[in-house]
Amino acid sequence: MNTKKSNIFEINEESSGQRLDNFLIKQLKNAPKSLIYKLVRSGQVRVNSGRKQVSYRIVKDDIIRIPPYLIKDERISQEILQDPNSFVEYENEKFLLINKPSGIAVHSGTNQKFDFLTSLRSVSQNKELSLVHRLDKSTSGCLLVSKNYKSASYLGKQFLAGNVKKKYYALLLGTLDRDVIEIESKISKDVFEKKMTLDNIKGKYAYTKIKLLKRFKSYSYVEIEIETGRTHQIRLHAASLGHPIAGDIKYNNQNHRENNKKINLRRLFLHSFYLSFFYDEKYEFILDLPIELKEVLSILETCND
Repeated sequence: MNTKKSNIFEINEESSGQRLDNFLIKQLKNAPKSLIYKLVRSGQVRVNSGRKQVSYRIVKDDIIRIPPYLIKDERISQEILQDPNSFVEYENEKFLLINKPSGIAVHSGTNQKFDFLTSLRSVSQNKELSLVHRLDKSTSGCLLVSKNYKSASYLGKQFLAGNVKKKYYALLLGTLDRDVIEIESKISKDVFEKKMTLDNIKGKYAYTKIKLLKRFKSYSYVEIEIETGRTHQIRLHAASLGHPIAGDIKYNNQNHRENNKKINLRRLFLHSFYLSFFYDEKYEFILDLPIELKEVLSILETCND
């Protein structure tokens, strides 16, 4: 019934005649029914490239497409459940340093069936695990998880005080005209657009430093350091320069789908590679760039020749 793409289903004779909602409930066993109904009604589930009602009776040869993130979220969640240690880069009695993969939320939320913390808690003997900070769903890299109330309180205060050093690797669209760019602004949430925006009146202060590492023909590979940790800060600041992060749909109005295919980019090119702070002693963590992002850089190197 499945095609080569796991989020696309071709209906056979045995499945023909079912209501669309009942078919999806069987296929997405771990997803809440309310989410399935919302996906159908909002048009995120497509039948033969069009919208259908939940009561639609599927027929042989129908092609049903569900949002691919549902499949990816569940797959990552299962990987965490089966082998949580494969994501742990460092552990002591106070905290865990996790190498978070791209494609799964760090915590539960509206219509968010799978998340990293819940999956980690379910296989841990410690139910006090809590997030010290957050990364976007599409961002990979350093994620600090406290193991008790004391460490959660201490580390949380260090982040709020700006005593934690955070660095990222990113690929920006276009070529930067300077080797170092510093951005200071105030950021607030645009509730209508459901994203962050520059707002020097009501916003909260944010500082971002961008350092050029490599120029390509149509891209810039950079190191980014932030002193604040506002929601979508890096993505918004990069876009405000006219150089949004490659793979960022929310803060890039242009359709770069074809360009992404050429460089085999299937996610947001943003990776938290460096984290350092003091907790009885100095801790410093450096995580390698994920292999799928290394492959993108390799393709760009070839195009640069």
